[in-house]
Amino acid sequence: MKRVWSWFPLVVLWTCLALSPGRVLADDPINVLLITVDTFRPDRLSGYGHNRPTSPVLDSLAADGALFEQAFSSSSWTTPGLISVLTGLWAPTHAVDVRGKSLDPATPTMATTLADAGYATPDILYLSSIPNFQNLGLTDSYPERDRYLPNGDEVLFEALEAYRDSSFFLYYHYRNLHLPYNPSAPYDALYTQPGYNKDGFVDARVRVVRENVTIPDGSIQFESADSAWVRALYDGQVRQMDETFFRPLVRTLKRLNLYDNTLVIVTADHGEELLEHGFIGHPSTSFIASAYEEEIRIPLIMSCPALIPSRIRVKDQVQNVDILPTVLDLLGLPIPSSVQGRSLRPVFEGEAMAPRGVFTETTQGGYQSTPDMMKVRARAFREPPWKLIHTLGPGRDVYELYNLEQDPGEFVNLVEQEPGIVARMREELHAWVLSSTRVIDRASGSDVQHTGPIQVLYPLDQDTLRYVDADKTVDVRWSGQAGAGYVIEYDVGEGNYSLAGQIPVVGPMSSHGPFTEEMWNMLGLYNPYRFRVVADGGRGESSWHRFVILPTSSGTNPSWTNLLMTRVVWAKGEISLLAEGLWLCFGVFVDLVVSRPLVDYIGWGLAGLLLGGMFLGLLSDKFGRDRTVAWAWVATYSVGVYATLSVAPEIWGVAYRFTNGRVGHLITLSAIGTVLWAFLRIHSQSLGIRAVGVVVLLAGVYGVLLVELSRSPAERLHLLEYGLLSYLTYRACRLSFEQRTAAIVGAFVAALIGTGDEMIQWVLPNRVFEWKDVGLNVISSVLGMTLVLTLTKRGDSELE
Repeated sequence: MKRVWSWFPLVVLWTCLALSPGRVLADDPINVLLITVDTFRPDRLSGYGHNRPTSPVLDSLAADGALFEQAFSSSSWTTPGLISVLTGLWAPTHAVDVRGKSLDPATPTMATTLADAGYATPDILYLSSIPNFQNLGLTDSYPERDRYLPNGDEVLFEALEAYRDSSFFLYYHYRNLHLPYNPSAPYDALYTQPGYNKDGFVDARVRVVRENVTIPDGSIQFESADSAWVRALYDGQVRQMDETFFRPLVRTLKRLNLYDNTLVIVTADHGEELLEHGFIGHPSTSFIASAYEEEIRIPLIMSCPALIPSRIRVKDQVQNVDILPTVLDLLGLPIPSSVQGRSLRPVFEGEAMAPRGVFTETTQGGYQSTPDMMKVRARAFREPPWKLIHTLGPGRDVYELYNLEQDPGEFVNLVEQEPGIVARMREELHAWVLSSTRVIDRASGSDVQHTGPIQVLYPLDQDTLRYVDADKTVDVRWSGQAGAGYVIEYDVGEGNYSLAGQIPVVGPMSSHGPFTEEMWNMLGLYNPYRFRVVADGGRGESSWHRFVILPTSSGTNPSWTNLLMTRVVWAKGEISLLAEGLWLCFGVFVDLVVSRPLVDYIGWGLAGLLLGGMFLGLLSDKFGRDRTVAWAWVATYSVGVYATLSVAPEIWGVAYRFTNGRVGHLITLSAIGTVLWAFLRIHSQSLGIRAVGVVVLLAGVYGVLLVELSRSPAERLHLLEYGLLSYLTYRACRLSFEQRTAAIVGAFVAALIGTGDEMIQWVLPNRVFEWKDVGLNVISSVLGMTLVLTLTKRGDSELE
């Protein structure tokens, strides 16, 4: 007995060492599971104080470890935020801050560091095929990756099964909090009020939020009351994620006996605005470069019973660059000298940490940025209670200062009132920018150089890629040399879903995928895809190729009916967006009309009646009633066109934003309707095959012009506007001249009025005069008159 008790102190000491934070038994290795969630706001979690029970499973996970109340991302869009988590580097340092860039292969990452320590680092990341997420060090081959990846979260659960007996590092990015906010039943109705979308105007906005991946700033006008249902839908998605992802994840970890010895980190790439500053989304979806709290504050939860004591809540502000050094420190591994974050391990052991400021940087449009947007940077320095934001770009140099204690919503800019604080924080922010920025060039694959022409082998020009047939991937293959450097230049999509840029590649192939069915259908929003391949150094280039990604149809065989149905679905969606936008525009215009005093309308109406009656009486006696009425229509129409010139840009701007750029379809639909009406008239009047040929020719010319003017709906409108004016002038001239003379005079008058239209543009401020617009109006008048003559029998005075 005495011998047993003599060993007791050693047993106690061994147990204490084994259970203390940072101490791991040699035969009990610690695994690492990193979960990042897209567009994840901590204040929508019940564990962070939200009054709705949105996250019971995550709350339980946090209770078994540490929850950081004030954690922040290095950026407010996905790529730089995630790269900072994986490298411990600020956004301007790792330099993967815009679309098309890749991490320097020499940069230490969480994967490369753990791989050097003997960890398995399988790639289960669906983002891996994107240039922004290459060179992360996820090098281990997981044979079942492509099999499970298209099924969403299944790939993570299968990987846990496969690597349960290994020391592993698994990284998974969950994206289903991202726009559209469209939780499945019953989560869609969990927090929304019954009948919240019964109002037509509200329902139109709800459908935009529930159906669109991007909602550009200004494309829709939200009301303050919309915040209730917007946040309810977002909260529904959070609860759905908690129940359908985190609950089975925790259950699986416990079933596989991995829960106690797996360091689980849950965090986000960035936050999300939910109407705090008038809109929803983040730079990649709203195209607004901002760094407000709702966009840069993120959740951070770390749990591992073997390493971290339970129920730790950290109030100090920390940043995502601190995650990598914390993981390495907990595992007893050296922290690379390049890392800019700091280990948070001391707080797990009850030690205080010195206060440290938070720095962030973002571009205006995130992954969707145009070349001009890529030049804009919104940077922030957060040092409670103060926060300084600096937005810099072409023609922009704006500072904002907020007192977060007195103004947590960041509504009152104190730049003018606090010049001393602004000067100090501006100096520190600029010093951070200078010290952290570096240029990272893409490393050359090898010394191999391409020779000879380049021919794209797949996809072929005008090809259609189908989900099952394409093996759930988008591959690009061309004739070239292995090891040689190439660049894929791309220009894809239209309107809000348009992107252009370059993808650097080594070797004659670039593979993207496999994708989940949801992601594949999302790629279809960016149709059509145009690309070409260029060899480094300009040693050859392919022709431009165009292909379309077909939305999924459960693997049905390709046929003309499938293609037709695809176009029908596309057209239905486009017309739906157009109709919804026009309905919203109508509401805005109604509000403007209603806001005017009734006496104004009565006054203008009486004046119009008096003037019309007076001139009609005077001119009718001299020119005859029919001529006077016909020319009155011409004058009224022309005055209406001229009178709206000064407000036309505003009107078109509203229409463009509210229809998400689809207002141009209105002109196309009108042109199609005109052509159909022309054929009906040809049939009813028996005008003959010659008339059919002329209408077909005119339709072809109109079609070419509509395509060429696709970027300018206002110019497309002129095709119909002055065509209709030609009809009115022809009717008036036909009362005085024979048919041919009436046509010539009518076309000349319409062209003259169109020229006057453009001359007014010359003198209006902030408007552009172009001779091509004069020519467009003349051409439109001539085309319109040609159609009128074609549909009018010789001797008829006008179209019946």
